[in-house]
Amino acid sequence: MATTYQEQFSVDGIQFTTREAVELIEIDNKFAKATITTMGGSVLSFIPKGHKDLLWVSDTAIYDGSKPIRGGVPICWPWFGGAKQPGLPAHGFVRSMVWTVEKAAHLDTGETRVLLACESNEKTLEQWPYAFKLKLCVEVGASLTLTLISSNLSDESIDITEALHTYFAVANPIGMQIKGLEQSTHLDKLVDNAPAETQTDVVVLNPPKDSVYLNQTGTVSLIDADNERQIVIHKRNSHSSVVWNPGPEIVKGFADIDDQAWLDFACVESGNVLDDFVTVPAKAEHILSVQYLVKPL
Repeated sequence: MATTYQEQFSVDGIQFTTREAVELIEIDNKFAKATITTMGGSVLSFIPKGHKDLLWVSDTAIYDGSKPIRGGVPICWPWFGGAKQPGLPAHGFVRSMVWTVEKAAHLDTGETRVLLACESNEKTLEQWPYAFKLKLCVEVGASLTLTLISSNLSDESIDITEALHTYFAVANPIGMQIKGLEQSTHLDKLVDNAPAETQTDVVVLNPPKDSVYLNQTGTVSLIDADNERQIVIHKRNSHSSVVWNPGPEIVKGFADIDDQAWLDFACVESGNVLDDFVTVPAKAEHILSVQYLVKPL
């Protein structure tokens, strides 16, 4: 398939390759380099010129197509977290689907745009009985912009929760400040039945951490101090953020994360989760958009 895509989208600076059973799209333009995979429609790398990679991928990630690749920007859809029905995958099923490439081209600005898509089929309808098409528009420039378009093709409204489960590469997550979550509603998911509380201060990450911040629509910044940078997240139609790092004990339960690798990343996710679910009317669509950029401290 990589060869077929290369013939279909014959463009300098856009290369289609494979790693084991997984297709990769390698982008190189005047602004940045990036890697996307059709496995789950996930961005795996974004390296603006003159900067280190914003994204982290596990050294022990699986590329045989049997499970999502650990790291990058997995897409959680049409549910976030555990499924309501037993036996269904956490964070939905689209991150385990092979997406198709619908467009791949450079823009007049020198940026690069790739459009990927997946849609309902017999297997998805067994897990979630609604017809849909999901598209991800990836724009690679000085910043990385991801636009997730949820199209409800069914004859009734659907409720979805969703998140871009972004793994950011950081020099040291311990004590890292995350700004912009103040005044949101904080839920600590590591504590059973933890009461909702207003987040009054800047978040200081001390793993393990699994926290949801509801009613949160503004810009979020990670202060990656030892890399002398801040990673800025601008978002549109996102009312939730999630902060996750498994820490030294929980990480041992992940076969595709090295026991020490929790020191290399911090997940700050954008989306609409829990009470911030989205209702998409019949034959309508919902758009979630996030922009990531790096600034010096």
